[in-house]
Amino acid sequence: MRMVLAALALVLLAAGAPVLAGGDGGGAGEEGTEPAPGVVAAESAPELTEEEKADAEIGRSAAEELEKKFTLVKESPELPRIASIFRKLRPATQKPHQRYEVKVVESQAVNAFSLPGGYIYFTQGILEAVESDDELAAVGAHEMAHVCLAHSRKLMSRDEKYQRLLGSLLVVSILSNAEGIDPGAIATVAGLVAQDALNHYGREAELEADHEAVRYLRESGEYNPVAVLTVVEGLARLQGSQANPDMGVFQTHPYGKQRVEAVVEDLTALGIPIERRRVTRSLVAEAVQVVTDDREIGELRLNGRVVYQPAVEVDGASPMARAEQSAAMLNELLLGNLRLLEIRQMAEGDSVGIGARGETVLTIAPGDAAFHKSEVGALAEQAMTAIRLGFSEEKVERAY
Repeated sequence: MRMVLAALALVLLAAGAPVLAGGDGGGAGEEGTEPAPGVVAAESAPELTEEEKADAEIGRSAAEELEKKFTLVKESPELPRIASIFRKLRPATQKPHQRYEVKVVESQAVNAFSLPGGYIYFTQGILEAVESDDELAAVGAHEMAHVCLAHSRKLMSRDEKYQRLLGSLLVVSILSNAEGIDPGAIATVAGLVAQDALNHYGREAELEADHEAVRYLRESGEYNPVAVLTVVEGLARLQGSQANPDMGVFQTHPYGKQRVEAVVEDLTALGIPIERRRVTRSLVAEAVQVVTDDREIGELRLNGRVVYQPAVEVDGASPMARAEQSAAMLNELLLGNLRLLEIRQMAEGDSVGIGARGETVLTIAPGDAAFHKSEVGALAEQAMTAIRLGFSEEKVERAY
């Protein structure tokens, strides 16, 4: 079963699963050389504020702590893809010159998390789960929002564990980048920050990051904001599949239903049509050429299942051309939120058509039936059964 929609804050890394360890740091390299594939740095940027310098130092130290425990995928082929997405999204964020360092974690857990200073991690599991660049951009935008909105800093300012271990004055000094701070104190803070990143930054921060992710994708002009909805729906589905989830680290995480409702509200307010199939591959038609009884014929498939096989030429269109026309038409209807109840059989002389919304998607001709040693009506019913199964699978796959 495809794990399409990974959530933006997503499922926490499974306890005991091998995750981040070692790695080369992904720095920008020697002067005059190209930056590492996962580094997204602005060509020119204003001088960092003292708070930004503090965040960069804390994030760097927290990244070192994380990478002692987890295994990184060195030179992941996905890094250039992610970096390209970040470059397109960054101008739409509150910090268009923010430097990001992206790394891939060796784990099948479906997760992504971020550290102050722009350190962002994706697991292999989430990279395999997303079904489009739109969904990957939605995950990345959510994590970028955590960085741009300084959610880690805000959590440090209000979380008693920081004051309890270090004292409120020292926490303020660290956050303001004061001089003469004991490196041990920075290391202590970094350890706590790393743990907070894994556990996420709290209910309100996650909702705010979802909200900003919708805005980033919309304002970038490159990605469909509906992808934010499909990933949070994925989280809701994953949470719902656990009979007795251990709420431990989930206790401050917004429930999936709340996140879904909030994103739907954002999309609706912006007038963005909620067309999920434009950002997923939940229901896709394709045409392929096959050989049956030594003859090349066409084949229309829906999610890999055979719908019908045009075998003869009709109105000058070859069997393969007929399959291609049907696939193109069906996909266009599917992208427009086609529902199963809109699909109908209709008599067309000696043929039977299957269509929707006033369009004939496919026609089963007597010549097709003769080739397949069947009846036109029987082939039409087989096609409808395949279509119904495709819609049924989509409903189960994307339920939450």
